[in-house]
Amino acid sequence: MDHLDIYCGACGYDLYLPVMKPADAENAASRGWAADVLAPDVKGGSDTVRAGHTTQDHIDFRQNSFHGPVIGVQNNYGSGPGGPPADSWPRLAELRGLAHGVRSSRRFGDGPVLPPYVPRDCDGELDELLADALISGGLVVVTGEPLSGKTMTAWVALNRGTGDDTRVYTAPPGTDLRELPSALRDRDPTGTHVVWLDDLESHVGEQGLTAGILARLTHEGVLVLATMRDEAYDTHRFRDHPTARVLSGARTVELTCRWSETELGTLAWAEDPRLVDAMSLRDTLGVTQYLALGPELWEEWRRAGRPSGRPSGHLLVRVAVDAARCGITRALPLEVWESVITDFAPYADLPTTSGTFSADDLEWAARPRLGVSGLLVSGEEGTWRASGTLVVDALRSPDLPPPDPHLWWVMAQVARAHSPDESMGVVAVGSMAVRAVGDADDEQTLRILGEFAVWAGHDAEVRHWYGKLANRNRRSAHFLANYLAEQGEYAEAIRYLEMAAEAGHVGAQLDLGLLLVGRAEHWLTVAVQGGDSEAVAARVLAALRQARAARPDTVRE
Repeated sequence: MDHLDIYCGACGYDLYLPVMKPADAENAASRGWAADVLAPDVKGGSDTVRAGHTTQDHIDFRQNSFHGPVIGVQNNYGSGPGGPPADSWPRLAELRGLAHGVRSSRRFGDGPVLPPYVPRDCDGELDELLADALISGGLVVVTGEPLSGKTMTAWVALNRGTGDDTRVYTAPPGTDLRELPSALRDRDPTGTHVVWLDDLESHVGEQGLTAGILARLTHEGVLVLATMRDEAYDTHRFRDHPTARVLSGARTVELTCRWSETELGTLAWAEDPRLVDAMSLRDTLGVTQYLALGPELWEEWRRAGRPSGRPSGHLLVRVAVDAARCGITRALPLEVWESVITDFAPYADLPTTSGTFSADDLEWAARPRLGVSGLLVSGEEGTWRASGTLVVDALRSPDLPPPDPHLWWVMAQVARAHSPDESMGVVAVGSMAVRAVGDADDEQTLRILGEFAVWAGHDAEVRHWYGKLANRNRRSAHFLANYLAEQGEYAEAIRYLEMAAEAGHVGAQLDLGLLLVGRAEHWLTVAVQGGDSEAVAARVLAALRQARAARPDTVRE
């Protein structure tokens, strides 16, 4: 007698039912077998199945007792069109991991799409399981946390353990797998055939990988290589779930996002820039989390800058990203990021420059993506900084121009006020960057370089840059004059103040007058202490001090 492969949708059990002859099928239809179940009560164990129970196509009657005839409904779902024969499946050499579940990594320039695979501690165990399953068949599952590298690890292992001519069956989630065993008929017995099921939880169910189908694939010596999240595996394996029988015979390898010292030691030798960054800049993220998260954050942030996107949220993240690009890694209060825009206006060319951010902007920026990290990461209470992977991508992206001299000056001011431990580093790097990107004859560039030199305490550079600025524009000679006055070099200070004052700089005119008054008081005091003009000096000094008493804060010492 012929049999039909019918599997229970609830328990995965192979019903192994006989094929109904056409006449029997007609009689069945005439007797109304498509109606409700007409069986009397059937008792078995602690359950009672009563007439009229129609919630399942199959009730598991094993370990039950039957008294009297049993009549019931059976719905046989016809399978879809047969799948391609196994010998027509794509060869492994023709497939690319990115098309079959491997996550992309951020790429700039002409480098490879994916960074080189870094060996994991479980590779040896996985290789042994695959070698055995390639001979005897069976299910091998790589489990792990989200973004732990399950798919890449499994894919690389498959390429390590099989040849380029290996035939691989791949399917999108929800594909009907019931014809898989039939596809293996008449296959080349000398060939290797593998079924690849990434995210196995999306390939189970009545039309997916059942215990019966897995048994037949195993019998044919076919390796079923799958990946599965830890949470999904536990749900399907250990709870009252129909796929528990599928997973009960699976051989598993576990991955974690936290890399061992051995794995990190291997990573340290990597030369790919993405792996180098992952080693040193991943912060609290795991290596694989860092690599997978980058493209997601970058693309969402980039698109948010459109007028129809979230321009204010984009701008909030932009300020934090630019601060990090300039060397400020400390998380800062939202008010600081707002003040950068309102006080210094470095983003006048962007569509949203009000400098005020809403709670929605912050919530959007801080919401974890892929369950891992947001565009902004919280620090101490009420403080925020840009995600490390977003900063690294910003540093490498050709789409984001390098900070201009004004932005460097702004961020140096922020660092001096809110992150003094980092301020000298910001000033030092900023000075080199401004020299590289700034116009050597531009007045703003010369002034910023001079101010950076003042903050860094580089006397010779201060005189150099402020001197060039004075020669470029006599009105700007007051920058060097004020610096010289602070060093006690009053004669030179007066010379440069006179240069600026004569050019019409009102501030220089005031500074020059105050400086001259201060110097006059100094020398009159010296004259009073002796000499032929002591009396005259005393009278003038008294008058000068009387004038100072009326406005004590207007004279520079």
